[in-house]
Order: sequence, then structure tokens, then C-alpha cells
Amino acid sequence: MKTLFEKIPELDEFAEVCGYLSQRGWSEGSGGNLSFRIKTPSYIATKHKNTSNPVALPVAVPELAGQSLLISGTETRAREIALRPAENIGLYIIADDGQSFYWLAGNKNPTSELPSHCAIHQTLCRYRPEQRAIIHTHPPLLIALTQCAEFQKAEHLSELILSMQSEARLQLPEGVGLLDFHVPGSLELGEASAKLMQYHQIILWYMHGALASGKTLSHALDQLEVVNKAAEIFWILKSAGCEPCGMSRENMQKSLSQFGRLQRYEQAFNYQHRS
Repeated sequence: MKTLFEKIPELDEFAEVCGYLSQRGWSEGSGGNLSFRIKTPSYIATKHKNTSNPVALPVAVPELAGQSLLISGTETRAREIALRPAENIGLYIIADDGQSFYWLAGNKNPTSELPSHCAIHQTLCRYRPEQRAIIHTHPPLLIALTQCAEFQKAEHLSELILSMQSEARLQLPEGVGLLDFHVPGSLELGEASAKLMQYHQIILWYMHGALASGKTLSHALDQLEVVNKAAEIFWILKSAGCEPCGMSRENMQKSLSQFGRLQRYEQAFNYQHRS
């Protein structure tokens, strides 16, 4: 018989996406972590009310006050989450002051990057509240891009890589964000990512991995697949000795204009030039 926690419907999608990440080799070992912002089921909140002590957060997240997060546990493997989600995913609620959290159910040891996930969800609540999911994973084709000298600027990386396939920039007219090196798991990495998440749904971390947001975990995965396919085409051409050139700017603008996304494309990196 399933426990009350195991009946949370979002657990099934969590497990499915983790299975995919493992099969693709994007989350080796315990690499990567995921979270999903949900409305706390009343039966869970009532059952576990006041049964755990608050844990202080190193960053205030007032936008998340009273909201709950499903998040992968520390040192959990994507392949194990896929098989036993209730053992490897925890449910936590952010306290009303937005400065601490409580464990409610499932895994009691959240990923060490929980503060970073909270900071990013804070940004999503403010700028794209319909987006409730975050995936951090390690796609090798995308990590390889960050090590190319020609792609040290996000605007150029987005312009060339997302022009490798005619629908990629349609899916992500704002392009892809890019962060310099930050210590893995650090709050500084989370806060820098949260800042960039104002403008992008995909962020690449130098020599580390990728971060994606979405309405659901499946939607966030969709976004990653789009960028990964474009990168795959780029590397295939490179391996064949061809110099990838991508769609012309004129054709790109025609496509974006047809779908009403040209303005989002043209304003994609304006924030970089603000004082």
C-alpha cells in the first residue's frame, strides 16, 4: 500500500525525468539535482505539522513563504530516484518568514544545493510564476561548448548554436545564459544563476553542466533537449570537418517574426549593456 507521500502525483513525473537523465548519461553518479514547487497536499501538511524543527536558509526567499518543494536528496542517484522516488525525494515547506524550511515527508536529507534551488525559485516566482520546475544536470555536449574559446560570450553562443536547427531559437528566443566558474554547490553559484534566470530559461555553467526551468520537469527537460540537439548538430559538423555556419540572420528573423517572437530575440541580451 502506498503511503500518503507516495500518492503525490508529481512524484511520478519526477521519477520519469530522472530515469531519462540517467539513461542519457547526463546525471552520472549522484551528479545533478531537481526540484519542483508544488502546493502542499493538506493531508501531508496536517499529518506533519510541527513534527520537525526549522532549518535556517542562508538566503531569504520571501516569495516562497508557505510554498513547498519536492527536491532530490543529497547523494541520491538519478537512476535510483527513477526506481524508488519516495526514498530519494523529499518534501519541504518554506516557513512563513521565508528564512527557514521544514521537512514534511520523504527523504530527510535535501541536496546541499537546496539554498540555490530556493534562490532560483524565488526568481521564478517573481518573473515567471508559471514555471515551477528546475533541473540541474551534466550534458557532455553542452559542457564541451563552454570550453570553446569562441563561446565565452553567451550572445555569440546563442546566436550560432541555436541557429543549427530551424526551430531551436523559436523555442528559446531569449537565448542561453552563461556563467563563469563558480564552486560547485556554492550559494554564490545559486545566486548568480538566480540573477540570470530573470532573462533565460537555460543557463550553462562553465565546465560544469546546465540549468533549466520549466512549467513542469518534463517541460524543463524539453528545453534542455532543444539546446542539446543544436549542440549535437554543431559537433557532428565539426567532426566531419565542416565549419558550422547555421541559419542566416535574415532567415532567423523571418521565422521569429512569423511566430511573434522577433522582439524577444532582438532584446535577448539588452540587460548586458545596462549600467
